[in-house]
Amino acid sequence: MKAKLLLLLSLLLSLSCSLFEKKLGAPVNLRCEYRTNPLGVSGERPRLFWQINDPRRGARQTAYQIQVASTRERLERNEPDIWDTGKEESDQNVHISYDGSLLESGRRYFWRVRTWDQQGEMSAFSKTAFFETALFFPHDWEEVKWIGKIEKREKPEQPAMGAWIWHPSNRQINLPIYFRRSFQLPQSANKALLRIAADNIFRVFLNGAEIGKGAGYHKLHEYDVLAQLHAGANSLAVEAINTAGDICGLIATLEITLADGSQQFLFTDRSWKCSDQAAGDWKIAPAQDRTWSACREIESWGGGIWGKPGESAQPLRAILARKEFDIDHYFDQARVYVTGLGSYVLYINGKRVGDERLTPGWTDYPKRIHYQTYDVTRLLRKGSNAVAAMVGNAWWSGGMGGGNRRAYSEGPLRLLCKIKIEFPDGRTQSVVSDESWQVHEAPILFDNIYDGEVYDARLEQAGWNEPSFKNADWEPAVIVPADSAVVCSQEGPPIRTSRELTPIAVTEPAPGVYVFDMGQNMAGNARLSVKGPAGQRVELSFAEVLNPDGTLYKDNYRSAKATDTYILKGKGKEVYQPTFTYRGFRYVQVAGYPGKPGLDAITGCVFNSDATETGVFTCSNELINRIQHNISWGLTGNLHSVPTDCPQRDERLGWMGDAQVIAPTACFNRDMADFFRKWMQDIADCQGADGAVRDVNPCLDRYSVASPAWGDAVVIIPWVVYQYYGDRRIIEQYYPNMAAWVEYMKNHSQDDLYERDGYGDWVSLTASPKKPIAAAYYYRDVTLMSQMAKIIGKEADVAAYAELARKIAAAFNKKYYRPADGWYEGKTQTANLLPLAFGLVPQQQIAAVIRNIAEDVRGRDTHLSTGFIGTSVILPMLSRYGYHDLAYQLASQKTFPSWGYMVEKGATTIWELWNSDTEGPGMNSRNHFAFGAVGRWFYDYLAGLRVDIQHPGYKRAIIAPQPVGDLKWAEAKLNTLYGPLSCRWQQETNTLKMWLTIPANTTAEIHFPTGGQQEPTLLEGGRHLIHKGKAASAIPGLKFVRLGKEAAVLEAEAGTYELVRVD
Repeated sequence: MKAKLLLLLSLLLSLSCSLFEKKLGAPVNLRCEYRTNPLGVSGERPRLFWQINDPRRGARQTAYQIQVASTRERLERNEPDIWDTGKEESDQNVHISYDGSLLESGRRYFWRVRTWDQQGEMSAFSKTAFFETALFFPHDWEEVKWIGKIEKREKPEQPAMGAWIWHPSNRQINLPIYFRRSFQLPQSANKALLRIAADNIFRVFLNGAEIGKGAGYHKLHEYDVLAQLHAGANSLAVEAINTAGDICGLIATLEITLADGSQQFLFTDRSWKCSDQAAGDWKIAPAQDRTWSACREIESWGGGIWGKPGESAQPLRAILARKEFDIDHYFDQARVYVTGLGSYVLYINGKRVGDERLTPGWTDYPKRIHYQTYDVTRLLRKGSNAVAAMVGNAWWSGGMGGGNRRAYSEGPLRLLCKIKIEFPDGRTQSVVSDESWQVHEAPILFDNIYDGEVYDARLEQAGWNEPSFKNADWEPAVIVPADSAVVCSQEGPPIRTSRELTPIAVTEPAPGVYVFDMGQNMAGNARLSVKGPAGQRVELSFAEVLNPDGTLYKDNYRSAKATDTYILKGKGKEVYQPTFTYRGFRYVQVAGYPGKPGLDAITGCVFNSDATETGVFTCSNELINRIQHNISWGLTGNLHSVPTDCPQRDERLGWMGDAQVIAPTACFNRDMADFFRKWMQDIADCQGADGAVRDVNPCLDRYSVASPAWGDAVVIIPWVVYQYYGDRRIIEQYYPNMAAWVEYMKNHSQDDLYERDGYGDWVSLTASPKKPIAAAYYYRDVTLMSQMAKIIGKEADVAAYAELARKIAAAFNKKYYRPADGWYEGKTQTANLLPLAFGLVPQQQIAAVIRNIAEDVRGRDTHLSTGFIGTSVILPMLSRYGYHDLAYQLASQKTFPSWGYMVEKGATTIWELWNSDTEGPGMNSRNHFAFGAVGRWFYDYLAGLRVDIQHPGYKRAIIAPQPVGDLKWAEAKLNTLYGPLSCRWQQETNTLKMWLTIPANTTAEIHFPTGGQQEPTLLEGGRHLIHKGKAASAIPGLKFVRLGKEAAVLEAEAGTYELVRVD
């Protein structure tokens, strides 16, 4: 009997184990072009992704089968009428290019996949996913018109101005150019006014007397010069200096009213003379300019380079648009394809369509405008329907770029909309934007991306976006001529609300003025809850920091007013959130609030481009955790269609240098592939025919040439995306743009060196020479081009770029390196860091170069002196070349200058300057992600998660943590395209433990620190993998490869592991 019971128990145990045995499951997380079930997919060969659902060690895919069908039902009946790969022998489960029947425009396709494992076992099919194509053809937009409302505006009277002029051949930086114009006055004058501006600085003289000086092309300087004029011969002279870039110019007008009432004008034009040298009293001698050159006219007043200095774009009045229509039969599905300029919110039957904000996003509008696709099947109904939209300015027509704001267009605001309804019998019905729509002014009296919004709730019209609305005072929409820009489907993630914050405190620094502290520097806007009488004005103002008296400090917002005003309608509780503006802030000041507000009166609405958070880093050092927090929030606050420099002041532009230094850190923390792909298109759209790219993209001018380290983002960003996501297509697509930029640099090089001034190591504490920075980045670009050419099979380019790189390196080291003392020109941290990071330093000189960097850091009492460029590489270089302890000390530093100093001063995001707490307001953002580039070091060196460039996108990861200093543990988790990758290590008494997760269908090279032991012992799951420096047990999924100087190197297959080093 006992034997039978034991046998039964054994059978039950065996059955139980088999029921819970880990096995291959159906694939999960299906995506198309990085998105889940996307609408509006462009291109003929969209890429498909999935993750292997297999928790077993060593899990890998050996084959797959993709099926694509025109309907879900066909797929479920196993009738894939669009594409069936059959069993495809491959271990690839990301970036699978569609290769089936020709995809149709605006159609939904359903797909699924199954896989085979290393034993040949087949999984079940995945759950069905879908993708829906964009509108591919111009005829898809036939009969769809841009519509708007004409706004009658009085333009201010403009002064008569001359042309922008400069020296015909010399645009050198920081070299004075001298200008002269002699003229005659037939009689005395009663009035004389001089208007002048220069790019960049000037001093102006009339008849030898200095009249004034100024800087910046965005402002017209005016001078009353009557006292310096006289009848007869006169001389107007200017000394002007170009202080940055290739764009330089001078413009002036002298307006004279003579004694008899007549007027005489003197304009800058080609009749002026100029020279790059001045001898004697050049300001007054009439004969002095006989040997001078005639000036070159660059452009007339109001042209594309400088616009009209002193005139800022004025935003247009937001509008409402609507149309009613009938659907006479039940229908299967309905889509809306819609865009608006500047920005729109769409409604159907009173319901808001979509959850995106600031659609269609910011692009280079003269070249490209995005539209969005929405499934509106559930919003429409048989019978009467209404489609409506509110359209505001956003980036397009409110003016961008500092005090002299320039708009892409003066309007009118406009909408483009097409609703396509499909019926069971194959018929379709289209509702399009045309002259049958009605338009009206919106309750938004004013909106501007920088300045904020004014909303009068008394002007709301109940039911305006629903059927049966009485629109007697509305007017017919006006057809707006179509721009030449391409209208294309949404690229990159849209902007969405990512979280909401509740204030942590409210104070009253002045009677009736309340300041809410959100507890976090954030980007977005504030939602107001209020109850009061009609006509009551509540004003919301914003700031990052406070004055000592508790009021807002707004000086660093510069000309951006960042103020929202809500005028109550007086009907119970009212809730208001701005529609067409955003800004960075921590504090919200509320004035005019009826009564005393509670904390619930304000909600902080954080919104940003919806690049999903993918990485988490934590460690035992709370200071470093706070820095990581600040990095993460800095990214959140600066992803708004483009990677902005800052979210608060009158800038918020896509600066290339800032973005390229933060790019690796961004890819650890967020899913950036789709975002950067979109931004690369902006860069390409703004690129010149000569190959030059711009400092900011989308660009505000098409004439300037990007500074060194800024323009190079056109090459670096595709490389980073390839490294972290294995995306070859971004290289293939933008290879011509990268090659054109490199060719531009080559054409402007001398003796194999591209030496150009620019921003240098921006906001560094010790300035580094700028020309070596330019030359170093030239080498960096060329070496990357050689590598990328190899990746996409351009073998001739591989060799050509490699040879060019060799020549650049030789010229660079010959001119800039001092072997005697191990310093590059400038003897700064950055001067040595860039050649080291880019591979320019001869092998035998590396020790001297890194030693000088380390000694300089120690000589500054363990502080750095770097700016944006040098900071991005200083910790990785110290750790890579034997100074890991010093790198950690820098990361943990709390005194100025350091990341910890920011934290100690209360920062909740990364600052623009090391000393933002003491520096003036001119350029002082408290939310600026560039210095956050240190985050890459946290993942790479502290937690040890690194990409293997030979197997990009974490197909094969390198896991090489480096415990250091007082750090007890560190952990990083990263959701890769293949699945979760993680490493946690922890120091305990006489042991070092490491917990690893490696995604299915990937492998990893593990560098387990030996702690200086010559014969380490390493266990996995309680079994010896290494015993006293020798291979021991054979452990599934793990292989001991070699014993290095500081680590035991292992090869690991997919799975979870617990490794322990016993000291």
